[in-house]
Amino acid sequence: MATPALRAMRKSWPGAGFVYVGRRAALDAMEGCPWPEEMLADASDKGLAAAWSLARRLKTRACDLAVIFPNSFRPALAAWMAGIPRRAGYVRYGRGWLLTDKLHPPRSGGRRVPVPQIQYYRALVEQAGAEWDGDAMQLFPTDRHEREAEALFSEAGIHGGPVVMLNPGAAFGTSKMWPAERYAELADALIVRRGARIIINAAPNEKPVAAAVAAAMEHAPAVSFAERDNSIGLLKSLIRRCDLLVTNDTGARHFAAAFGKALVTVFGSTDPVWARIDYQREQIVRAEAPCGPCQKKQCPNPPGERYLRCLKAVTVEQMFAAAERVLDAAREGRP
Repeated sequence: MATPALRAMRKSWPGAGFVYVGRRAALDAMEGCPWPEEMLADASDKGLAAAWSLARRLKTRACDLAVIFPNSFRPALAAWMAGIPRRAGYVRYGRGWLLTDKLHPPRSGGRRVPVPQIQYYRALVEQAGAEWDGDAMQLFPTDRHEREAEALFSEAGIHGGPVVMLNPGAAFGTSKMWPAERYAELADALIVRRGARIIINAAPNEKPVAAAVAAAMEHAPAVSFAERDNSIGLLKSLIRRCDLLVTNDTGARHFAAAFGKALVTVFGSTDPVWARIDYQREQIVRAEAPCGPCQKKQCPNPPGERYLRCLKAVTVEQMFAAAERVLDAAREGRP
């Protein structure tokens, strides 16, 4: 969701040199991008020593401006310690004194107002002086991962469509995860009624849920990452080859939108406004619940009828109907 802002800066300042600084996973998502001259991996440590280590590396780049996308304290501290003269960011978590170009998140009655992340980043880069270039997200595959994806499709015997990827995990927590058995039922319906080939995606820590989906299916998936390793780069190239992604509210959703793919997203505890992308090939499926959207990682209700009711209220038929709508629309070239 930061890519529209990154593109705006690149186009606004064509003669500038850009260094992207971030955690390894974020830089892996940006691999293949032609906009930066360098990508600098930040440590996963959160202490002062890690901030000073990053600051020393940044100091050798003699940067003129730091645009700080994360809201946390440490990136702002590292930019200040590196002596970067302009530091643009949101005033959050007591870091306002570290910033020169300051923004305050919108509030109403003392509470933060939900703002789509793309627009949140837009305000940030416009504050820094960039001219906006549109909301479309972009990602770039690499030749290496394109070859890996092609080999995987060939190995699995995937030569026709529709190819549907299921993404049943969520790093955020279980409050975003539609039940595995329903993913399995949906997969079987897509196989029987649409002739789909199914790929079950999983990050390393999501293999158990991917295995649960595969075990509950009556028809075997073409590929299951419950049994093999995936990577962010390979995931990009696989999604690029799929006709449809069915996913919880996770990062894979934005990969599909960046590559223009049909998309069905199920929302649970989180408010869709924060992650609104206005993507015309997406169907969002969610159920209203008296307790939601709670924005919590784990359902606060006790086990029983009320537990995860925002997700349990979403039926397989609702999801199948949404999948059919976006598949048919994509085939006919319409929103």
